[in-house]
Amino acid sequence: MRLYEGMFIISDTVASSDWEATVKHVEDLLKNRGAEIIKSEKWEERKFAYKLKGHKRGTYLLVYFNATPDSISAVKRDFTLSDNVLRTLIVRTDKIMESKPEEVTNNRDEDPGKCVEEIESEAEGEEINSAPVTSE
Repeated sequence: MRLYEGMFIISDTVASSDWEATVKHVEDLLKNRGAEIIKSEKWEERKFAYKLKGHKRGTYLLVYFNATPDSISAVKRDFTLSDNVLRTLIVRTDKIMESKPEEVTNNRDEDPGKCVEEIESEAEGEEINSAPVTSE
């Protein structure tokens, strides 16, 4: 069995009416395919950039679970057929992340075009030679 991270976008109407039943529905779909739920976490409700299946808003649910690699395609199919789940993203992961989306910070002082080596060199006080290296 491997560790997977599943991000599910739940319909706003279903999530606002009975959240506990919605989480149970998602976990039951996973357990029916032999998955072992490790952690589930409710994220916030958000407005979409465009409509998903006729919905303008949705609530995010993050679930970490162990499952066999063979069962993942069946799990994805089950969630595609579910009316409560608007979108599904399941990826294999090595560890469970502890941070929530609002805890992630952006370093706006750094130039996004710089690579890590340039930033580290500047921190050490070295000057960067931006000339291309040619070999003959």
